[in-house]
Amino acid sequence: MKIQNGILAILLALVLVVGLAQSAKAAAMLGDLENALMCKCDDKCGKVLINCTCSTSDKTRAEFSKMLDSGLTVQNIIDMQVEKYGETVLSSPTKSGFNLTAWAMPFVALLAGGFGVSKVIDAWKKKGDSHDPVAEDEDDSSVSAKNSSRIQDELDKIES
Repeated sequence: MKIQNGILAILLALVLVVGLAQSAKAAAMLGDLENALMCKCDDKCGKVLINCTCSTSDKTRAEFSKMLDSGLTVQNIIDMQVEKYGETVLSSPTKSGFNLTAWAMPFVALLAGGFGVSKVIDAWKKKGDSHDPVAEDEDDSSVSAKNSSRIQDELDKIES
């Protein structure tokens, strides 16, 4: 009797572990779906499904859970949603065709911006180099020569 109870306890524990593993896998699959798709609210919130808290998103999550339980894969469900709503339902653009520009443009913009900033800095450096400090010193010395004779005259007047 004790052996049967022990075997029964082991089987029950095994069923629980398998059940927990399957529910964890289902939750992960649902999370993948929620990250891959946009919410299709009536108020057009524009949020990724995982971040949306409206009633429509709750219904969509329940529907997706049923689909996953029925044996559909994440990709099957995504394909069904794209067929129903178009590519706008995807949270990120596909990596093919014209959509490649959405992936490439940020890098192109960074490179172009960096190139433009370097050109501006080079122009500022050249503008700074064309400013002749020797000419300024000559101007200062000529001004000081004129003023020094005047200052000397004033000092001579004070001494006398």
